[in-house]
Amino acid sequence: MGDIVAPEGSPLSVAVVGVEAMERSLAFYRDLIGLTASAPQTWEGEAFEKLWHLPPGSKATAVFCELPGVTVGRVLLLEFNATKRKHIRPTDAARAFGLVNLNFYTDHIVEDSKTFAAKGYKFWSEPAHYNLSGKAGAPTEVVFDGPDSMAINLVELTSSDPNTRVGQMRAYVKQHGRTPTGYTPVVTTSHCARNISKAVDFHIQVLKSGVLIDEVMSSPVQNHFLRLPEKAKTAVKFLQGNHMFGKVALSQPLNYPCVDLVPAAIAPNIGYIAQVYVVKNITEAKAACEALQCEVYTPLMDINMPGVGACTSYIVRNPGSGALQQLIQLG
Repeated sequence: MGDIVAPEGSPLSVAVVGVEAMERSLAFYRDLIGLTASAPQTWEGEAFEKLWHLPPGSKATAVFCELPGVTVGRVLLLEFNATKRKHIRPTDAARAFGLVNLNFYTDHIVEDSKTFAAKGYKFWSEPAHYNLSGKAGAPTEVVFDGPDSMAINLVELTSSDPNTRVGQMRAYVKQHGRTPTGYTPVVTTSHCARNISKAVDFHIQVLKSGVLIDEVMSSPVQNHFLRLPEKAKTAVKFLQGNHMFGKVALSQPLNYPCVDLVPAAIAPNIGYIAQVYVVKNITEAKAACEALQCEVYTPLMDINMPGVGACTSYIVRNPGSGALQQLIQLG
């Protein structure tokens, strides 16, 4: 957690979330998490419709949420004008194939959990303290159902030992990562794959990220707070680019079934639709996608994205899960 393992790698730049009601979502991301929210704008036009495979006349109210000065771990909230929208994630789904959660760090997980619970958010368990393997250290973590059927993780970096990854990240966050309400941007996001090797290949070959943590998760404590079967085994690989935020926790269930979020994770539905990564050379990234035989969702095109600006975009499905991965080159 504390080292830049891939100086040329692309961390998560933006999580694209379809929202049911913008003010309700802003009450979470802006008022509770403390991210700075842009003024709402209407996103529409032929390029917008082509990007998200929407019919003519479609549009969305867009609000961009970020920690100023930090270009990763941001959230683009989109309230589409479609009359038929469905929730991507069933509220009872714990581990599920596709894009699963957003993860924010805090220094006061017990108190913050009470604050969120008082606002009506449903927690999966009490905050759980556990040890990671090797010299990674010990965090405390809890999961709850956030707005728009999003699973949200709060994490307190309990270890302060600078020789552990958790301790190193704790020191980094103290210097660089706090919103006015005491949280971080999206530090980690979970992505569950049917084939974790293919998903890792995408992050290494296309995004030039590196593997930070590689282990099989089977701790009863972890399984409990993640609402997994008691004896569940989950392969987990953390991928990190050129920033300590915007990591991706790739996982694959090894001995239990999962629901599949991928078919519903498209516009204009409600929930986690896509991940956006900034690449230096989109032509090279496109060639790497083709080498991995990624399914193309939206071909190379120019687009003006709220909060991001003018960019060249290319959307493919991750070869390990089918989840939407949007690659952009700025300018």
